[in-house]
Amino acid sequence: MRRVAAAVPVLVLALASGCGGGNDKTNSAPPPATCTGTDTPGTTHVLQSGPVTLPGGGRAVLNSAHLDATPPTAELSLLGVDPAERTAAEVKVGDAVTVKAKKYAVMQICTDHVQLQAQ
Repeated sequence: MRRVAAAVPVLVLALASGCGGGNDKTNSAPPPATCTGTDTPGTTHVLQSGPVTLPGGGRAVLNSAHLDATPPTAELSLLGVDPAERTAAEVKVGDAVTVKAKKYAVMQICTDHVQLQAQ
C-alpha cells in the first residue's frame, strides 16, 4: 500500500507538468491583416476566397499580395461575364484597372484583400 501511495504524487506531478506544452491551438487567432494605402469607405473589397462582383459589372479575385515588394503589389484576376474575359493584373496602390469598360482605382492592398474604388 505504501508503494501505491508514494507513486500517486509522482504520477500527478508528471501529468500536471505535461499539460500546457505549447501545442494548444484553440487560442491562436490569425494575425491581423497588414496593409498599404488608405482604408477608404465605399470601396469594394476584393478577397482571396472567391470572385467579388464589382459595381459596374464583372468580377475580381485576389490571387496574391506581395507587401514585401517595393512597391507593394497584388495580383488580381479580372473577370468579365464571358469566361474568356479573364485578365491578370499586377497592381500597386494608385493604379487603375478596367473591367467591363468601368475603371477602378486601387486604394489599398492588404494581405487578405484589395480595395477598389469605382471611378
